[in-house]
Amino acid sequence: MDFEALKTYITVVELQSFTKASKTLNLSQPTVSFHIKNLESFYQSTLIDRSPKRFQLTQTGELVYQRARQVLGVIDKSRTEVNDYHNQLRGSLHIGASYTVGEYILPGLLKVFDERYPEVDLEIEIENTERINRGVQLHDLDIGLVEGQVSERELGSVPFLEDEIVVVVPLEHSIRKQEEVGFHQLQDHTWIGREAGSGTRAVMDSILESYNIRPRKMITIGSNHGVIQGVKQGLGLSLISKTVVDHSHAHHHIYELPFIKPPTRFFSYVFPASEQELSKNAEVFIELMEEFFNLQGNL
Repeated sequence: MDFEALKTYITVVELQSFTKASKTLNLSQPTVSFHIKNLESFYQSTLIDRSPKRFQLTQTGELVYQRARQVLGVIDKSRTEVNDYHNQLRGSLHIGASYTVGEYILPGLLKVFDERYPEVDLEIEIENTERINRGVQLHDLDIGLVEGQVSERELGSVPFLEDEIVVVVPLEHSIRKQEEVGFHQLQDHTWIGREAGSGTRAVMDSILESYNIRPRKMITIGSNHGVIQGVKQGLGLSLISKTVVDHSHAHHHIYELPFIKPPTRFFSYVFPASEQELSKNAEVFIELMEEFFNLQGNL
């Protein structure tokens, strides 16, 4: 297998253009086309359905793209591991974190890690849980810290901190004026939620469905801060991590509903299912995290 051809293929797919790929890789366009034809010959399948007006991956093309990302990710990781072996804890560590973890929990851990291992360059990517899991699968990330369930077969996960989901309600909302709030009073209100793919949004949708709560309108905001500010401005109700509430000084917006008991969830770190694929830097980061959060005592 020609790894340069795989690299070229990935670039072509991501840029959706042979011309742009040739400029990015500093290759001639015939060379780019040659690499793609060699791959199609190797797999005996058309990978890209291309015409003057269309560029579209075939089903086999999508499969090869995903696996090519993984293969090159493993190669890059092996280069880092060899570097780690010769240079101890140097090089880089690419950490992905979902928004709640990345914005409110990870910074304190990074400070401790950076003090102990100052020669390691830290790269942090903050996205929703679904995208972080995907990044670990494709080896774009060394390790991920996420909220919610991890169901991908190629990932392992270990919970490291318990989290609580709470109901937050605007201070002037009509619910607060009710003498008694039952299921009927919870119907047909505006709710504010995170985007699809967020662990917090998955919990929220599950609770609304479980308790047969029918929103009049759902407003989606792609950040925890945006959700909290929306509640503070009276835009609607929400279900969100108490960690976010604690850091946003929004305790007075919490509204307890005795008949709704949000499930306990955990923040977890995720890694390739085969721990042999972990870099030395990632292993040390996990060890520090277990020490930092004292996993045995917190779970």
